Amino acid sequence: MKKILSMCLGTFMILGASAAQADFYAGVGYGVGFNGGSAYLDGKRGSYQESSVYGLEGGYILPLPLFDVRGEVEYVRSRPDVKQQHARRLDLMMGNISAVIPFVPLVDPYVGLGVGYGRYDHKNTSAWQSQIGVEYNFLTAPFVIGGEYRYLKLTDSCGKHDNKSKYHSNMLMLKVKYLF
Repeated sequence: MKKILSMCLGTFMILGASAAQADFYAGVGYGVGFNGGSAYLDGKRGSYQESSVYGLEGGYILPLPLFDVRGEVEYVRSRPDVKQQHARRLDLMMGNISAVIPFVPLVDPYVGLGVGYGRYDHKNTSAWQSQIGVEYNFLTAPFVIGGEYRYLKLTDSCGKHDNKSKYHSNMLMLKVKYLF
């Protein structure tokens, strides 16, 4: 019995060590944005509708003794339509940094912040976001799946026709990452 337990523990440690040594990753995400703020077009005020959110990311994990630090570059796209007005498109390049806190084996919660720059409704804008999520690491495959909540805010006025337009979004995303 001790021999079987030690073999299982040894296999677990070898598989865990190989997955833990992965430094670079690439991933995709899909979710929904619950958009808010005020949209003005031709003097008329509108409200934003929920929209799909897509993301592509690549990054590096720096292991530290108590937690891991992750730096990534992310592309985010959404189409936050305004009720009874025209469709708008949001394209952002974000730089994110997060702290991954490994509480239990295979499950890693994290918190992070990001800043970025992009285009919204044919106008350049800057943005910031905060993130909180949890990821599940597979022992036998170099994949990670996770769920994330983020709050995204554009810092500039973002209306094509009126400078009073403001935009922010509460996003829920599912993510898949490949570690290499």
